[in-house]
Amino acid sequence: MKLAVCTPWASPFIWTRYVDAMLDLQHPSSINNPLGQPEAAETRFFRGAGWCPARRHIEACEKAVGWGADLICIVGADQIHPSNMLLRLVERWNEGCEVISALIPTRGYISTTSMKPFQPMAYRLPYSGNGDLKIQQIDDAEKIVELIDPADGEVQRINFIGSGVLMFHRDHLLALERPWFYETVDQKTQGRLACMDTKFVWRLQVEAGAQVWVDTTIQVRHLHAMEIDETFQDRFLDWRESGKGDPAICVYKNGGEPTHA
Repeated sequence: MKLAVCTPWASPFIWTRYVDAMLDLQHPSSINNPLGQPEAAETRFFRGAGWCPARRHIEACEKAVGWGADLICIVGADQIHPSNMLLRLVERWNEGCEVISALIPTRGYISTTSMKPFQPMAYRLPYSGNGDLKIQQIDDAEKIVELIDPADGEVQRINFIGSGVLMFHRDHLLALERPWFYETVDQKTQGRLACMDTKFVWRLQVEAGAQVWVDTTIQVRHLHAMEIDETFQDRFLDWRESGKGDPAICVYKNGGEPTHA
């Protein structure tokens, strides 16, 4: 069994903390085949380039398919992942989660939802009594989706999530009509709508017949550069406590007062 880890990233520059985290990732030694029998696993990494996010996703997946990957895992190059993330994703896939993902903190705030700023985001739709989706058109979903609450369970079935951490089988990808990913543009403003990856996840369900799940226990950090102003001194007061916040920013010496980077 082959696992392809795909990073859609066109810039010649990349976050060093992401590189550190990816180099530290543990590779699965085995993955169950379709009959449920474990096979030795081989892991390889691919980067997808291109003029837009959709093209970068497509190129990375094309490389993975060309290599003969069985499982494809898309990961963002602006994130930091736990070292055992691939092992945990494969374990969930072996348990029957046909498409498995992880929650990623949003880099901002979407005012049309009930989210908190920087909240990890995933959504589900209401289901009928037999477990089938009540709707088949993605445009019908906006007003009835429910925000995923990690307190509701470690593994939850979902319908919408981004591609920050997303693992699926090659056969589900190949079941989709090309292009696998595509951009949506507002014709009036010519602005790109941020739905390229969530539509892909929806199509995995409608076109490929796969169920999508999220492991809410996998903690992923989303990297971002922001301007620090005078309000920050009150936003992160708990970082003064040992073990809180980012130790690279607020470093303690012998359990005493913090020394700031």
